[in-house]
Amino acid sequence: MNDQIVSNPDEEVWYVAYGSNLLTARMLAYLEGSTKESLWGEHRGAKDPTFPRDDRRVEISLPIRFGGYSQRWDGGVAWCPHKALLEEKVTAVGRAWRVTRGQLADIVAQENRKETREVSFPDRFPEPGEAFRTNNGLIDLLISLDPIIGIPALTLGSSHPPPPGPPSPSYRAVLAAGMSEMGLTSAEIMKYLSALEPKA
Repeated sequence: MNDQIVSNPDEEVWYVAYGSNLLTARMLAYLEGSTKESLWGEHRGAKDPTFPRDDRRVEISLPIRFGGYSQRWDGGVAWCPHKALLEEKVTAVGRAWRVTRGQLADIVAQENRKETREVSFPDRFPEPGEAFRTNNGLIDLLISLDPIIGIPALTLGSSHPPPPGPPSPSYRAVLAAGMSEMGLTSAEIMKYLSALEPKA
């Protein structure tokens, strides 16, 4: 972790996940590390592997959808463009994890398969609704959401998300397991995941 790139690494933030990081075990791979034999493959983990201080269910008013193709998941994954949510679109299910700036930088870097020194954060996070480009990877944006109990909340987005693409059964299962942890019913989970599917 390069503190010259990410100032105030111990400052608390809410990292708002909407994809596989809805699931606790998956999220912890980015903090504690994981082996290549795990379902999500090898991750180096964060410099600070401390478990998040808190988590909570939130809504994300951004147009999350499945798209692209991930070799890790053998199908599409959830993507978040930085644009307005149309009225007819479903509000996304998010899980806010209370972490630090330093941990969030490590998460961003690993999401893009980069070293943390290749990720840059602003000294002050953008105002809600605004975004900051952190790196030159596919998941390049920090999108600022409304603060939660006075602490900045941010999700990860893409300047150029890939075209729509269906997710694999294993990816859907991880999202479903995460939402089940959060208290959603099977019916709610099925309805939500179906809404994110590419339309013919």
